[in-house]
Amino acid sequence: MIAFFHRRMDSLRGRKGPLQFVEPRLFWIGDRPPQSEGKTMNQIIRTYIFYGLIMSLYAAMSWMLGDSASLIFLKALGSGMYLLSQEGLRAHFPEQHDATRSLATWIEFKLLNAVLFGTVITFLNFRPDAPLDTTFRGFVVAAGVMAALDIGFLLYRRRRPERPS
Repeated sequence: MIAFFHRRMDSLRGRKGPLQFVEPRLFWIGDRPPQSEGKTMNQIIRTYIFYGLIMSLYAAMSWMLGDSASLIFLKALGSGMYLLSQEGLRAHFPEQHDATRSLATWIEFKLLNAVLFGTVITFLNFRPDAPLDTTFRGFVVAAGVMAALDIGFLLYRRRRPERPS
């Protein structure tokens, strides 16, 4: 981040006239900018903040209603999953960009897919009398196993060259 700041300041010093905002071009693993999919880093961060605020709002309303901690967790997960299911995860990660997608973006896609899977499993296994730690552990295990499998297969496919048939 510090190197990014110094690079931007050096580029601004050479200009005449008032300073102007320069949109950052952050490069991820594989030297592919996030703009390759049409979204800037600002838009991506705003999307995550929006989903986080909605989930926090649902959790706060559920807490004010006096729900159990396990049910609060489930309602917060459900609100985020509902919003993602309305748009679809592929709306944020279009298939047409799969060939040029960087490794970091692929991992982000696979992690979000695993979180959605963990949420579904948590909904299916929910018991109202279960404590929060049991519900949370079930979610983490389901999402963790799915993430490990998805990311493992992704890395294996990227490492292994395609064989012509």
